[in-house]
Amino acid sequence: MNVSEKSSIERQALLLANSFRYRSTFQVILESLIYGSIAVVAFIGNLLVLYIVYKTPRLRNVSGLFVASLALSDIGMATFGAPPSLASLIKGHWFSTFEACQFQGFVVITTVAASLQTMALMSVDRYFRVVHPLNHRIFFTMSRARLMSASVWILAMMYPVPYLVCGRKYIFHPGKFFCFHEVKMSFESCVIYICICISLGTLSFCYYNVFKHLRLNRNRVKNLRKEFSSRHENERRASSEDIKMTKTLFATVLGYLICWTPVLIIDFVDMASDGWSLSREVYVMYTDIGLISSSLNPIIYGALNRTFRREYNKIFCFKRLSRQTENSLCQQTNSLALAKL
Repeated sequence: MNVSEKSSIERQALLLANSFRYRSTFQVILESLIYGSIAVVAFIGNLLVLYIVYKTPRLRNVSGLFVASLALSDIGMATFGAPPSLASLIKGHWFSTFEACQFQGFVVITTVAASLQTMALMSVDRYFRVVHPLNHRIFFTMSRARLMSASVWILAMMYPVPYLVCGRKYIFHPGKFFCFHEVKMSFESCVIYICICISLGTLSFCYYNVFKHLRLNRNRVKNLRKEFSSRHENERRASSEDIKMTKTLFATVLGYLICWTPVLIIDFVDMASDGWSLSREVYVMYTDIGLISSSLNPIIYGALNRTFRREYNKIFCFKRLSRQTENSLCQQTNSLALAKL
């Protein structure tokens, strides 16, 4: 029985490896371009997020610190996790050493855990900020927020340890084209899924209560705004900014869930079948959408947050270009009018 199961798993791995190695040139180029483009967007976008948080005084707060921590995890994935996979995608096999494979597996688990736990920490911050603002001032000071962020990263780096300490190794998955845990499942290899469940439970609880609180108090807030005098203008602005930041951070969580739900479904299917039972195209989609989740946040910040949008405009000179275009059009219009005269 065990022999037949082992041979079945080996046959599945061999089929995936052959399918990976003997792709057409067009397929190699297409898959490499897609994955490489996503990695570049993730790296540059999150690097811009770090730069904006650093140079913008308004973002040098607890929320900005957590946003920077999340950007670091995405940069880690794009910098250390993606390049070996891209090289393997081009070559059709794992191109590097056994140690490099172990390092990539460690980085992937660590950065995924850091992202999830940072988002959970963000949701707790939003929960106290909106629902219990007085307690938020006590618990979420900048010094404590730095300690929380550091703790998240330390804990994230501990998740791969039980798997490696038990003598298990990361192996190259020819379908997902990165180093993943062994086919045989165990408690040590399921630690990351436990992290996902805990983080998702925290996110659900916090954001449910946050939006419930906002909905119940919407009418009351409108009435209070009418009664506020001009000396309360700053308080009104701060409250509005808190709500906008909450919606922005919730959008990042929603984007993350949209990307990672199919990833989890594929992993659970493999766990249930005790092997790599799906087609290579499904596994390629698995890895691509997992990396897409690392590139979404800078786009969401630019779309929903006015501060980030303004800084993006400055960096890419969008306003300057639009003004130059308007000036050139005005000059052309004036010259045509003078010509007619």
